[in-house]
Amino acid sequence: MQGSTVLITGGAKGLGRLFSEALGREGARVFITGRDTMAMDDTVKALSADGIAIEAIRADVVDRAAMQAAVARIVDVSGRLDVLVNNAVDPGPVGPTADVDFDAWWYTQRVNVAGPLIAAQAALAFMNRVGRGRIINLVSPAGIHRWPYATAYSVSKAALLKLTENLAAELGSTGITVFSYNPGFVDAGLTRTGIEFAESTDNPWLRRIGRWAVKVRDNGDFTPLEVAVRTLVRLARGDADAWSGRVINAGDDLLTAVSGGERVPASPADAREFR
Repeated sequence: MQGSTVLITGGAKGLGRLFSEALGREGARVFITGRDTMAMDDTVKALSADGIAIEAIRADVVDRAAMQAAVARIVDVSGRLDVLVNNAVDPGPVGPTADVDFDAWWYTQRVNVAGPLIAAQAALAFMNRVGRGRIINLVSPAGIHRWPYATAYSVSKAALLKLTENLAAELGSTGITVFSYNPGFVDAGLTRTGIEFAESTDNPWLRRIGRWAVKVRDNGDFTPLEVAVRTLVRLARGDADAWSGRVINAGDDLLTAVSGGERVPASPADAREFR
């Protein structure tokens, strides 16, 4: 990653912050976007103290003008943009789909589907010009299996899988690769928040999801954070470019994949158990 430039949306918190740190330690110049100025300032201060080249740009991922300006700033400062990691996420409302607030449900689609598209279009304005780049979209088992009572999140992640597939097909001859990356269930971000809800909320649907997450953890089905982060770094540096358009799991054997062997998937908990 030495000399490369990376943009991570939602890069100040949870997995995003871990990705920012890991890519920075690999030599990348890291730019993060988000809305939480305090979290971004804290992340920049902490990682800069460790010698990581990082800059925060306040930009809402659903704001096209803000994301275009962010990419323009990145290219102006560094002269390049090699990798976009679409990490920003909205967990969405939970509960019976017939009863959830429509506006909240639709906002999740804006953040989790339109957001990655807006960021990708901004990045591609530069990547297409230079004929290289990588786009990594963070997905989830929720978009692969059914996820009742959390349909806003589940549907958004399923749509993001298809966005990845179609973008990769369109960009197949351009030198730009696109991936869906499933880090699995990890003790960070939304999953950690869900666990905290297991006993601390009066919302029965959040409590239900939290207790299910605790069960997954206690069954040993979490992905170790170091594995989730390491695979993301390998995607960013190009180890799986031959798999553009595919879902990459944190536990996939990328060496086997790029040498033409069989894909070795991770074994996350079966999300179909949650119902």
